[in-house]
Amino acid sequence: MTRKIIVVGWGPAAHRLVTGLLSDDADVAVTVYAGDGAEAHDRDALPDTLSGGPAAAGAALPAVHDPRLDLRVGVRVTAIDRMHRVVHGTDHRIGHYDALVLATGANPVLPPIRGLRAADGESLMAGVHPAHSAADFRALAQAATKASRAVVIGGSAIGLRVAAALRAVRTESPERAPLPVELVDQMPATPEITPADAYFRLRQTGVIAYQDCRVRRLEEGPDGALAAVTLADGYRLTTDLAVLTCGTAPNVALAWTAGLAVARGVVVDDALRSVSDPAVYALGGCAEHRRTLSGPTDVARLQADVLADRLSGRDALRTYRGIPPTPRPAPRMNTVVAEAERFLKAAAA
Repeated sequence: MTRKIIVVGWGPAAHRLVTGLLSDDADVAVTVYAGDGAEAHDRDALPDTLSGGPAAAGAALPAVHDPRLDLRVGVRVTAIDRMHRVVHGTDHRIGHYDALVLATGANPVLPPIRGLRAADGESLMAGVHPAHSAADFRALAQAATKASRAVVIGGSAIGLRVAAALRAVRTESPERAPLPVELVDQMPATPEITPADAYFRLRQTGVIAYQDCRVRRLEEGPDGALAAVTLADGYRLTTDLAVLTCGTAPNVALAWTAGLAVARGVVVDDALRSVSDPAVYALGGCAEHRRTLSGPTDVARLQADVLADRLSGRDALRTYRGIPPTPRPAPRMNTVVAEAERFLKAAAA
């Protein structure tokens, strides 16, 4: 009997899961609610799209073509009826499932900064962009070609990559100099948080980095668009483009309204199954396994592989136990000295 599987979301974790489910002749019918569009993207590659060229197309994951797949583009799930095992979509259709997989991912965190939002209180001020989805990066790439300066707020790994990519962005005129980019990181400069090497390489690209700094407010210009970023100490960074890279939070709204167990993410067991409903699963950025969020993309890929094996019947007993932390060897003295020297050079730059 054909197993009906519904997947909510079309990010890299969902794409990996669906590819695995359809990799052989498993008797499944897969319905995907792809509210953000037909293309799934590798989020790790999205910063590279800012500079254009071949990298811009490299973030798109391969299209999946299979008669067992029903990809509902632009349709979102509005409610889950767990008792009858159906979901309701924005297209007013009902989808029946034997297994429901939540792959809703995570949403970008908007920091509590004064002046972040426009006058309507809902949208961001003109000139302020998140950096999370493919649509975000398309809008950011377009804005960067017209910007005079850029400030990246948030020193996460994605923040450092976005800052470096903005320096290489293609401007509208070949005669224009590279885009001046500054990065504000509220975390102190410690190897445990961000390796000094990362900032040393970033400064080599021409990015000016401010560490252990907080943003007080965003200043609005006469035209209602961003004019400057003011730091906590009063220092003012003139800019017409600000990029928010302040982390993400699991997108659990749908799971919460359905009455599923939610802590920070959708709580799942070693089978990646909701602890409150054996017919519902979660993986990727929205899932919480053993009090740990998925985090890196490679974790989501492993979860997708495990769940594909279970739901397709290839290995119905396969479990996910998490990824053990990589042991960090004790640094040798010459390594410590070399890193300190690089950090001091970077600080003096």
